Amino acid sequence: MIALSNVNSPRKIAGALVAGAVTSGLFASAGFGLAPTANATCASVFGIGSNPDCTSTLLSGSLAIGDGAQAHADGLFGAAFVVGNSTAATSSGSVFNLATNLFGDGNTVAAEGAYANWATNIGGNGNTVTTQGSLVNTATNILGSGNTVTTQGGYVNWARNAFGDSNTVTVLGGVSNWARSAFGDSNTVEIQAGNVNSAQNLFGSDNTFTIQGGVGNFARNLFGDTNALTTQVGYSDLATNFLGSGNTVTSTGGYYNGARNIVGNGNELSVGGLGSNLNLGLNLFGSGNHLFAGPGNLNAVLNGGGSGNTINAGGPGDLNAGFNVFGTSNTVAAGPGPLALAGSVFRNGLTVTRTTPGIAINNNPFGGAAATSGRRSTVPVANAVPNSPKTPKAASSGGPVPKPVSQRITTSVKKFKDAVNGVTGGPKGRAPKPGASSSDE
Repeated sequence: MIALSNVNSPRKIAGALVAGAVTSGLFASAGFGLAPTANATCASVFGIGSNPDCTSTLLSGSLAIGDGAQAHADGLFGAAFVVGNSTAATSSGSVFNLATNLFGDGNTVAAEGAYANWATNIGGNGNTVTTQGSLVNTATNILGSGNTVTTQGGYVNWARNAFGDSNTVTVLGGVSNWARSAFGDSNTVEIQAGNVNSAQNLFGSDNTFTIQGGVGNFARNLFGDTNALTTQVGYSDLATNFLGSGNTVTSTGGYYNGARNIVGNGNELSVGGLGSNLNLGLNLFGSGNHLFAGPGNLNAVLNGGGSGNTINAGGPGDLNAGFNVFGTSNTVAAGPGPLALAGSVFRNGLTVTRTTPGIAINNNPFGGAAATSGRRSTVPVANAVPNSPKTPKAASSGGPVPKPVSQRITTSVKKFKDAVNGVTGGPKGRAPKPGASSSDE
């Protein structure tokens, strides 16, 4: 009777067919390529669903698997897919948006914005992944917990986090910007507006990377800890840290400015300024160095080894350069110039300054006004010779120093006595003739 009643019930037969079509159509339209499982909490397609935790609109579908999972597909041709105790949703009014969470608990994934925005979280717990904006913006988190990955506004922007915990990766507006963090914890990577900018972190912890505006700017950190890299405005500016920790690398304003730190700890590099062009700062090895290039144009600062050095070039001059090579606790300043070069080479504790065109290296100035130095260059007191009657000054012509009058008289008297006494070696080496007087010629 029960079997006959079920077979003869057109309503129940139609319901079974619709349920099968809904489940099959969900995977076909969303392109997941997965077979339905018995553990699915709920599913919804074309606005037809079996549970309030899964909702959809016309031509969209959602699927949630696991206790506490929720999937909501709003807009057109969108899909929301969840595995685990998390939530995924596409926004109302969107087209071709996709929100996906694969495993992990307490994650929130939202694909918002107008067209083809995709938000994805894979593993981890307590992550927030959000896309907003106009067209083809993506946000992705892979493993790790407590991460916030966001693209807000703009076109074709990417925000990525791979591994690590408590990272914040954000792209705010602009076109074709990339903000990425790989490994490490508590990193903040941010791009604000601008076009074709890239901010990247690989390993390291507690880093802060910021790009504000401009075109083609790059802020990178490879390894190292507690670094802060910033490029603001400008075009094709570069701020890079490689290894080391506690570094501050800044490239601000203008275009083609670069600030780099390679190895070493606690270094500070600042390049450019509003309106500056083609300035460069580079620290190689060493720690606790402070390098500043600009404002102005075509200024450069370089530290190659050593620690505790302060190097300045420009500000506001142009075409100036300051450098230190394997020395410690040196202060070098070049500019405002132009064409001022100041440097320290294999020395410690020097202060070398060049403000006008020319070169000053260690204590040696070349060309133009003399450079100032922190080293004393006066003659030692022990080597000084007093100016007295016994030691007269040399003739201004550069000839031999004349003997004192007293010494010349003594010599003449001695020669006269020798001649009188007939001593060999008198005038012309001969004794005077006998009987000759002093008046003879």
